[in-house]
Amino acid sequence: MAGVDEKDREILRILRKEGRITLTELGRRVGLSPASVKNRLDKLERLGAIKGYSAVVDHAFLDEFVSAILELHFKEFDDSLRPYLSRLSKMENIEFLYVRTGESQVIMKVNVADTDELRRFIERLKAIFGLNLTFVEATLVLEELKNCWVSLTGERRRSENFPSRR
Repeated sequence: MAGVDEKDREILRILRKEGRITLTELGRRVGLSPASVKNRLDKLERLGAIKGYSAVVDHAFLDEFVSAILELHFKEFDDSLRPYLSRLSKMENIEFLYVRTGESQVIMKVNVADTDELRRFIERLKAIFGLNLTFVEATLVLEELKNCWVSLTGERRRSENFPSRR
């Protein structure tokens, strides 16, 4: 990418795993002064390499106990859907939203309180897109193992995560 060098990529690799790292520590790890790191971060933000900062939060603390991957199938998928997708991207309980190739044109992850709320959310999608939305495939997430570059598998012992096959 133009305007980005290997030192910038090194900073980005560290930041995507450790978003709260101090400028001093980041500088120490990449061999730059905190002021130089700050200048590079400002540049990376201006270029759009850094799109934002957030925390990986356990959804249960937000009373969101059900996570689901939703695949949206449309009769016709074109630019006329962009305003609707933009509206979806602002919804608080949608964790990710992608336009993709394949049978379903849109895939998203939603976090809700329970399956009744999931059903109501899917009904809202049908109301938003109307008859152009032909099918919504919902897959419940049983366990989250990695999120935003953070491995979550060390939180519980393996035997608690996966039943043994005796």
